[in-house]
Amino acid sequence: MKYGTSLVVLSVALLAANAAHAQDSNFARDRNIAVTERIPPEYEPRGLRWGVFDVAPSLDVDVNSNDNIYYAPANEVSDTYSAITPRVRITSDWGRHQMTASLRSTFMNYADNDNLNTTSWEAALAGRLDIHGRSNLFAGINYSDAFEALYDPSAQTVATNLAKPIEYKATVANAGFVAEGNRLRFVGQVVLTDLKYEDAITLGGVVIPQGDRDLTQVNYSGRADYALSPDTSIYAIWVGNKRDYKDAAINRDSDGYDAAVGASFDLTNLIRGEAQIGYQEQTYDNPAFPKVDGVSFAANVQYFPTQLLTVWANTARTIQETPQFGASSYTSTASQIGADYELLRTLVLSASYGYTTDEYNGVDRTDDRTNLWLGAKYLVNRHVVIRGGYTHSENKSKGNGAIPGYKDNALRVSLGLQY
Repeated sequence: MKYGTSLVVLSVALLAANAAHAQDSNFARDRNIAVTERIPPEYEPRGLRWGVFDVAPSLDVDVNSNDNIYYAPANEVSDTYSAITPRVRITSDWGRHQMTASLRSTFMNYADNDNLNTTSWEAALAGRLDIHGRSNLFAGINYSDAFEALYDPSAQTVATNLAKPIEYKATVANAGFVAEGNRLRFVGQVVLTDLKYEDAITLGGVVIPQGDRDLTQVNYSGRADYALSPDTSIYAIWVGNKRDYKDAAINRDSDGYDAAVGASFDLTNLIRGEAQIGYQEQTYDNPAFPKVDGVSFAANVQYFPTQLLTVWANTARTIQETPQFGASSYTSTASQIGADYELLRTLVLSASYGYTTDEYNGVDRTDDRTNLWLGAKYLVNRHVVIRGGYTHSENKSKGNGAIPGYKDNALRVSLGLQY
């Protein structure tokens, strides 16, 4: 899990609270519509009506096959598993203000390795109080009982052949404001994240305590935008954080910030996106961990050569937490490029390639990870969606603190039911 300070994620979260008021805004970026955002009207789910609320229930049934389910460097084990995900989203339909609630659960069942079976769930509640024009107050809370992926290289126990994924509970609460005028917009937000991990168990039955990973993190952020025109704005953003570990044998507490300047744009019919560059720093209470700092950057850009093709790319450089012994953190540089092509009005083909480099601070270890995705989405009607895809991923680790690498290939077929 990556719960570090990511400006590209926080920027989107901050601005999402104002999405309902994008009309006639100098900060709206809705001139172009990506292929994956465009759904023919006759294929849009209608949802259910419950008083002044819209209710959107859905059910996804996935069948997956993976040739290396334990992500081992050798003696790979393959298996097929299903994932059943019911969810419901309830949204108010008021003239002003908004409330949203959602509930989701996922049941994963393996054909042969039932020790990997999991049941996770998530519940969320969010609200927006409109003040004047496009200015508002917003708040939300999210609770999840989930499982860490076996292939998460940032977890120290990835090298110990886990018998099952590590369970964790996450509570995330946020509150903030949006103040928008004609050419100026200010957004402020505080996010509290509380993580609790269950113990890990290896294939040999060895219990590895994870209590020292329990973490409380507070992010406090502010962003100021100035509109140069209705389709271009410049901004400055500052995100501070305080990370406190509750029962860690080694003091891993720290404080940090990430400050950047950038631009948001939606130019002609060709390109839209956001890009920024800045400086980040994380300072640790433990003198054994030196300060980690350096350049930060983030970008998310979409290119529209035709209405039927969307080419996109994103990148980010952040400082992330890790339980790796001897390491204070790792600096992650992640980039991805992809394309979505509308072959038919109801059939979209997709492809993407991602490359991530994680450099561990305090330990001689660097991980290089690649991910290739080929997929398709077919709309049968407004109630039925069929998805499918192939993924190839690989992790290479080098240095004195390197962990075993792995390769895996996965196939997925999904049936989505929605109302």
